[in-house]
Amino acid sequence: MNAVLAHAGVSSDLGWNASIAEWLAGIFVAPPTMDTIVSYREAIGATLFEALAEEPACGAGAQRMRSTLDAEGSAAAVARQLAAAFTLLFDGVGGAKTVSLYESAYVSVSGRLFQAATGDMEKLLRQSDLSTDDAFREPPDHLAIELALLARLIRRDADRQAQAALLDDHLLIWVPTFADRCRQCDPTGFYAGTAQVLTAFLTAQRATLPRQRTTKPKTGVTLCRSD
Repeated sequence: MNAVLAHAGVSSDLGWNASIAEWLAGIFVAPPTMDTIVSYREAIGATLFEALAEEPACGAGAQRMRSTLDAEGSAAAVARQLAAAFTLLFDGVGGAKTVSLYESAYVSVSGRLFQAATGDMEKLLRQSDLSTDDAFREPPDHLAIELALLARLIRRDADRQAQAALLDDHLLIWVPTFADRCRQCDPTGFYAGTAQVLTAFLTAQRATLPRQRTTKPKTGVTLCRSD
């Protein structure tokens, strides 16, 4: 990755990568508003999608996102469409087409929420002197919280092994499966595209970090090579 998902090492790159992680986290907190869609179509958001489209691993996902955003109809109509899709996919009303936003649903034997991953993420948040916002009452293994922690670690650039551990032991364990579920179930393509960009971003970020395995190796996961 070059311009958008640049290797960490320069302060401006660190800030940019952290901002990308925060932007992706926000998409999985709530559907975009009409004003956000307008900005994606016409303002700085359009520039972001153009930059993402130039990245080989992100291009297809970014194009899927933008195709939905640029579909015929008003920004308000697209906002309603994405709000309906968000509810169907992530709020538990979609039945078999529901896509969980929680790590526990993917890594626990039972597939239930509030399993070991929840406690693990609570510990990681405490170690970084962080806590979840009172207005966002979700378990700490929610995708947006894990991405927000990653963004904080990237921005600090204090412990690159902590970043590697968060990616190896959490995000890269379950996000690829999450992305597959989005691809299968998303009726709009927007969230499937976002998950595709997310997977590429996480893989690129992992490639900037130390190669050694963390203390909790998982099976079935190939770690990215560090250049």
